[in-house]
Amino acid sequence: MPRAGGVYSAPPGTAGSPNTTIESAKYNALVADLVTDANAARPVTAGGMGATTAVGGNDNLNAAGANMASAATVNLANATGAALTITGTVTITSFGVVAAGAERVLTFAAILTLTYNATSMILPGAANIVTAAGDVATMRSLGGGNWQCISYQRATTAPFNNVLTQPALTLEQSAAPVPTAEGRIQWDTDDNVIVVGDGAATQIFAPLPASAVAGDLLYLSASKVLTRLAKGTAAQVLNMNPGATAPAWGDRVTLGTPVSASGVAVDFTGIPATAKCITVSLSGISTNGTSPVMLQMGTAGGIENTGYNGSVGAIGGTAASLVLSDGLRFSPIATAAADSVHGVAVFNLIEAASNTWSMSWVGSVSNSNFASTAGGSKVLAGTLDRIRLTTQGGVNAFDAGKINILYC
Repeated sequence: MPRAGGVYSAPPGTAGSPNTTIESAKYNALVADLVTDANAARPVTAGGMGATTAVGGNDNLNAAGANMASAATVNLANATGAALTITGTVTITSFGVVAAGAERVLTFAAILTLTYNATSMILPGAANIVTAAGDVATMRSLGGGNWQCISYQRATTAPFNNVLTQPALTLEQSAAPVPTAEGRIQWDTDDNVIVVGDGAATQIFAPLPASAVAGDLLYLSASKVLTRLAKGTAAQVLNMNPGATAPAWGDRVTLGTPVSASGVAVDFTGIPATAKCITVSLSGISTNGTSPVMLQMGTAGGIENTGYNGSVGAIGGTAASLVLSDGLRFSPIATAAADSVHGVAVFNLIEAASNTWSMSWVGSVSNSNFASTAGGSKVLAGTLDRIRLTTQGGVNAFDAGKINILYC
């Protein structure tokens, strides 16, 4: 006979009576019934799998059960299937007592909280889980009312597609963070830099300027601010700017603009405070009188016309010498209006603290046919920033020739 609710019953009339002959028909019917039952799929309720194939049996053993409502304790021992849906939004703290090793696949229909417990409700991350509709958890009983979540699948997580997507990372933030713990990372909201503890101190990582390109140099314009210095051109050297506040590219030697000599004086101003050597070149300089031509140095306070030490001498047509006092003279004697001065004067800084400079001259005076040399020094009242071409006493005007300056 077919089983009723998984319970086998013998065919009617099978039971024998004492002192009564067993009828072969009834006996054979019982045997046939037992054979049929033995070869049929044994119901799950009778300890079988309810199927004649492995796949069918597995399906029957993992059949979906009826929904269960959320509660503080959802007793999974009462589940009608291994896979079920939990409805409602009540916080769950227990899944009841089920034999160790049993597993339940739970699908959540709404938002609720699974409350973490290190013994009875072991959850990933050792923290509560707030579910979302469609989330799936696989829970395994550890026995004694203790459960462990062995997997948790978010309904909103995309399937694996070879692209690792991480949630947005938000660093700790503070106006002046100074982490020292090894590996602790924080964001400095005042200076917009990342600071990282190295176990003893704080290391600072400043971002690159957005416009930085290959070949640029970076320097600190503030304690935590990287600033870009665009790459220079060929043969330029790195210097400090005039205010000594930032690096700047510059030429090894700065050449001025040639000037046609005229008036009673020609001034070259704006010589930077960083200049250590100055060369003045003259070609065909002449005046409308006989006063000797000379160079004088000056500072922001003006041209200085006293305190020059040294001498100048002439070789050739007229041999003579003269002690210097009012400037670097090119001739020890008066020159004719028709004379032309040619040559090079060099000024070198000896000591910056005292503004002491050396000076020298090598040149010639044409028409009068003599060469001249001079050498000496001068202590200025401040930092040199100008050179003047003039005549002794500034009494004669220039009427020809060119002059230029270069400094390094």
